[in-house]
Amino acid sequence: MIGNYLESAVQKAVGDNFCDSAMRQYISEWNDWYCGKDDDFHTVEVNNGVAVVKRPMYKLKMAKKVAEDWADLLFNEKTFITVNDTVATEFLYGSDGHGGVFGRNNFHAETNRLIEKAFALGTGAITVNIENAEIDNFGRLKKSPQSLISLEYIGAENIFPISHRNGKVIDVAFAGTMTVMGEELIYVQIHTLESDGYVIRSKMYKGSEEMPLPENIAPVVRTGSSKPWFVLIKPNTVNCAEQNSPMGMSIFATATDILKGIDLCYDSLNMEFYLGKKMVFLRKDMLEQDSKGNFFAPQDCNRQLFMYVGDKNIDGDMLPQEFNPELRVSAHTEALKDQLRYLASKCGLGERSYSFEKGNIVTATQVISENSAMFRALKKHELLLESTIITLIRTLLYIGREIIGLDIPENTEISMVFDDSIIEDKPSRQKTDLELVKEGIMMPYEFRMKHFGEDEETAKSKTERTKANGKHE
Repeated sequence: MIGNYLESAVQKAVGDNFCDSAMRQYISEWNDWYCGKDDDFHTVEVNNGVAVVKRPMYKLKMAKKVAEDWADLLFNEKTFITVNDTVATEFLYGSDGHGGVFGRNNFHAETNRLIEKAFALGTGAITVNIENAEIDNFGRLKKSPQSLISLEYIGAENIFPISHRNGKVIDVAFAGTMTVMGEELIYVQIHTLESDGYVIRSKMYKGSEEMPLPENIAPVVRTGSSKPWFVLIKPNTVNCAEQNSPMGMSIFATATDILKGIDLCYDSLNMEFYLGKKMVFLRKDMLEQDSKGNFFAPQDCNRQLFMYVGDKNIDGDMLPQEFNPELRVSAHTEALKDQLRYLASKCGLGERSYSFEKGNIVTATQVISENSAMFRALKKHELLLESTIITLIRTLLYIGREIIGLDIPENTEISMVFDDSIIEDKPSRQKTDLELVKEGIMMPYEFRMKHFGEDEETAKSKTERTKANGKHE
């Protein structure tokens, strides 16, 4: 319901310029699978002979697992971002490597979480905001050494593209709820590219009524830069749900039928045990009766040694009859294995990424073997993610240089080192590169940059100290 209010607020803020409303339905459907609760599919109706009753289906919730695994593959604790400048590196990471803009905004952990949501819902965004900045009457930013950068991590349901070109969003609105003085209001932030650079406008709504902004939010900020103060993160796949949309498509968008098959198998496996419990049938005249007229088996009152069972010639066979149904566990397990292989292959993780062995699901992050299908998909997603993160860092360095006043070069080199050890043998690659260093083909500082994620200046400095000390650091 809140989604309708957000869309309505964005339409009031930008008028008829708002586009891409068709994606809202898909995002809602993908979110249902991400949360593992498609109410229509996951509700089972059962006729028990007396009435039709409903029960929730047993679910494996593999859609979330797929998104989690892609996030862990793409952006984990071994992912490095290197900037070839000491001032810029300290600005981003702090003097101890855990502070700066990234540390203050919990960048690595939050980006991992955002990638998970982006791969589940198709799109995620990071917006750049500036605190304690000085702004003139026209919204232009002044030099403000005391300024601080804050990053906001936004899900697909809060992203509303306004204009785009060649699949790249140019103008966009972000909408979300904000509590002000105990009231829940809708906050809309609009980024538009104008002749003097990007302009950020903010509006606040209560229902259909526009409200005044809090004192700490400027109505207009003119960044003075053609670099956007936002980036969109999405899977590097074509959005076949809405081919003209700049929004991304969920990584499992074309695998919902397989997700249904997995949950059907898992539900049936659980029901096999639920319905296959051992049962003992007794004739009614073998049962005991309490003072209230309720019948119960003799075992319930510990009468297990002797019991009169009547005359078989008169009463017929009154001995208890057992019901021991054969459980079809192997058939269910094999079907579940196949469905998991279909899902992994469909979502780009390769057929061997998921298996169901001895009651445990072996996930993609546990597969330490060469997997060409996963490798190609991973490199494809890394390509787009690297470009997106570098664009974000360019904006951060622009703010550090032009607004905070730090001595940061304009075109400093930025690179990302991804952790491919899940599908590549990292020790073997390091050993190969060490041989190249010994032969003079690769420089020692280049080795450090590649494998330790250091910038060129740091790598050269440590290499020189290593030579001076006559040992490796």
